[in-house]
Amino acid sequence: MASHRLQSPTDTPAGRQRQPSSPQTPNPSVEGISHLHSPWLDPLSPNLRDSPVFSPNHDSQIGLMDFNRVDDASPGLGAFRSSTNAPPKTIPWCKRVLISKWSMILCLLLGVGGALGHHFLYDYLNGREVTEYQRWWHRLGQFISVVAKANFVIAALMAYQQVAWRAVGQKGFSFEAIDSLFGSAHNAMELLNREAWAKSWFVMFLAMYMWASPFVVIFTSATLDVIPGIIRNETTCPSVRTLNFFNEVKDSYNTPKKATNDIWTGRSLSFYNITHEGGNLNLNKSQPQLDIFEYWDQPSFTLETISSSVFSSGRAIQRENAPVDICGQDWDCSTTIHFVAPGYDCKELARGSDDSLNRFDNVIAPFDLDDLVPRGNFTYRAETTQGDYARPQIYPVEEGGIPSMEPPFPRNLGALRTEPIIWIGYAAVDDMTRKHADNSSQPEWDKDYTPVVFACQHRETNYTVNLNYTGGYQTYNVTNRNYLPKIIDTTYAHNNSNDGTEDKTTATPDDHYIFPRSDYATYRRVAAYHSLGKKLRDLLSGTIKFPGPIAKGNIATSKLIDQRQNLAVPNLEDAVTHLYEDLLISLLSNPRLLVVSWAANSSKLSGIGLGGEETRYACIRQRTGNFFVYQWQVLIAVYTASFFIACRMAPTLTTP
Repeated sequence: MASHRLQSPTDTPAGRQRQPSSPQTPNPSVEGISHLHSPWLDPLSPNLRDSPVFSPNHDSQIGLMDFNRVDDASPGLGAFRSSTNAPPKTIPWCKRVLISKWSMILCLLLGVGGALGHHFLYDYLNGREVTEYQRWWHRLGQFISVVAKANFVIAALMAYQQVAWRAVGQKGFSFEAIDSLFGSAHNAMELLNREAWAKSWFVMFLAMYMWASPFVVIFTSATLDVIPGIIRNETTCPSVRTLNFFNEVKDSYNTPKKATNDIWTGRSLSFYNITHEGGNLNLNKSQPQLDIFEYWDQPSFTLETISSSVFSSGRAIQRENAPVDICGQDWDCSTTIHFVAPGYDCKELARGSDDSLNRFDNVIAPFDLDDLVPRGNFTYRAETTQGDYARPQIYPVEEGGIPSMEPPFPRNLGALRTEPIIWIGYAAVDDMTRKHADNSSQPEWDKDYTPVVFACQHRETNYTVNLNYTGGYQTYNVTNRNYLPKIIDTTYAHNNSNDGTEDKTTATPDDHYIFPRSDYATYRRVAAYHSLGKKLRDLLSGTIKFPGPIAKGNIATSKLIDQRQNLAVPNLEDAVTHLYEDLLISLLSNPRLLVVSWAANSSKLSGIGLGGEETRYACIRQRTGNFFVYQWQVLIAVYTASFFIACRMAPTLTTP
């Protein structure tokens, strides 16, 4: 069956004959024909009938379809009535505004504005931490996306109608093509009409865009993701503490010294004896014949508590709630502190049975390599008391260390003469997980063990330490240690002194002794160093002998000895240095200590209170959380496509 083709006004109809006028139906005027109502015409269409091709001389089937049938038969008018007899309909101004080109422009601008607003919103959220208002940010983005999409679609729909009418007015279409041209925006099957695509592809493309427009909302809303991440801020923290041993200095052991606004008196690292009631606070101290002064006795109980915890656990201890006080709730942080404190500078002197044992600080080692396995029986031997401070210093004494003898007292009473060198020899093995020979009768005895000797000198040390608080736990890393001169610049000579005290140590030069009478401030600081060093030396002192093993001293209870075979841990030299640093860092766990101060101002005692604005110190805070991530490439691509379609629609705005 032949397809019904509807010719456009510009087509030349073949075999067309002019219809004679009926006496009942007058010839329509040009104005009347221009107002004829056709099924083609739409309120939103341009006034296509104003074209010169629509004239009385261009009658066609289109004109025949455009006369209104009369509702009531009127005499003399015949079957039809000219549309010129009906007054032209007026369109309300509000509707004229809605169907005007300015509405299309406004929709385009709103669509572009929505796209830009959507981009700026997500760009603002990019990298920010997700809060409890996360769903509202997503909903706002979806709302903006819907607004942008709706305005683009409305503009496309208005352009779609304009372009469709223009295409019908300029080209000939079959009835099926016309149905597809105007119905493709409402029926997706109409998009399959090949004639409509061939003669007006842009109309069909606009229809396809309207069908695909929901993907604008889907793709653009999905460009804001939430992923886990880490937020990192370089800022200041209020409660960072450090060490300052000059704060140990005070007039007397009994002088109260405490932090500002703290009710608790600070604690020293050392206990002191006195030579007279009241010590340095005695009102008669200025009388030389009384010889009143204070002198070191032993490490304090506070230091004893800290050191026992460190040595038994093999790691530094931390103050309760320190991470929260420093970093803040739910935050991790790190900071770098600097301080001068005692440190042990260790040096290897010999390795292997055939090696020669060198002197250290011009002092001969108190044992040799032959004492160690495999030639000897010791897998561990340490000498840490050579030249140590004698206790008691004088005998007899009364309560508080007051000498029973009458003053003046011996010149060297209470003098810190030298810091003992730590001498350690041990049998090193290559593999701690393998079973080793435990007596000389076994063939592996000579191969399993390598004797090593090293020595450590007590020095003032300039430390740079990075403190890290993660997950509520403190860790530290000594990033730099600069060894300074010896704490007491003397060298041990012998143990035969006879100077009126119980201390038999002689060191040279003796004028470098640290005396309590002449420089009590320096004496108290060096005494604090001495207390710390003594706790480590007391731990290291002892022996482990094979076969057995037979252990003497506290060394077997420490983490420096592997409990599986009672052998020293690998790289014992470094392990000793690190254990002493564990003890130093652990002093921060008790802010009542005089040596604990604010990192922002180390001259001020910290006390047990929290820091404030005046104690803020540089730190880096970070925490894990969920963060917004904006995939701007997808959003820009989707909206750019919509924008270019809008630009392609622009020529339709100038069509009359």
